[in-house]
This record gives sequence, C-alpha cells and structure tokens, in this order.
Amino acid sequence: MHSIVVKTRFLPAILSVWVGLFFFVDAQASGFQGKNGSVILRMCKSADRVKTLSVMCHSYLDGYIDAAHHYGKGKAGFCLDDGDRIKAPRALVAWIGAHPESLTQPAGEVMQKALIAHFPCKGRK
Repeated sequence: MHSIVVKTRFLPAILSVWVGLFFFVDAQASGFQGKNGSVILRMCKSADRVKTLSVMCHSYLDGYIDAAHHYGKGKAGFCLDDGDRIKAPRALVAWIGAHPESLTQPAGEVMQKALIAHFPCKGRK
C-alpha cells in the first residue's frame, strides 16, 4: 500500500515531464527553430480539460504578455483587462483555427496577431 501512495504522489510530476518531452521532441526534430502556431494550438486547445496543458498554456501566454509589454515599452498593441488572461487561451485557439497558415508561423508572431485581434487597445495607452 505504501508504494501506491508514492506512485500517486509523483503522478503529476511524471505527467508533466512526459508532456514536456512531447513538446521538446517536436521542437528538436526539425532543428531548433522555436515553437510555432501548431504547438500553441496543442497546448491551449485542451487547457480547459487537462490541468497540465492549462498550466503550460497560461505560463507560456503570461511570459509572452509580460515580455511584449516590457520590450514594447508599454506599446504591445494589445490590452488586457481584468479576467482577459483567463480568456486568452480560447482566443488563441479561435484565432489559429480561423488562420490555418499560422500553424507554421513562429509562436511569438501568432500570439501577437491573435492578441491584437482579440484584445485591441481601443485608444488606451
């Protein structure tokens, strides 16, 4: 019975490593070119149902959003209100679905276009 508790306790870590390797192998198979729209789609499409993918999608988005605002000196081109970060994964999935050419484009470019389309600043600074 003790071994079952240990296995159950480590299950989230094991699943996280497995999912991480899935995305790592995908990036390494074609040489390091970074992630593209298809990787973002896979991460965020099931974010509502799979906790690990939700964490990965939201973490990737949060990092991108923070970097875009930092390096854009406050002119990232998109503005997020309270609660918009929760809506962002669905917005990305919808935008990528409407723009299939984005599946092969760099992830940063896809995220920028999708966030501008779904969360425009509308005259805000």
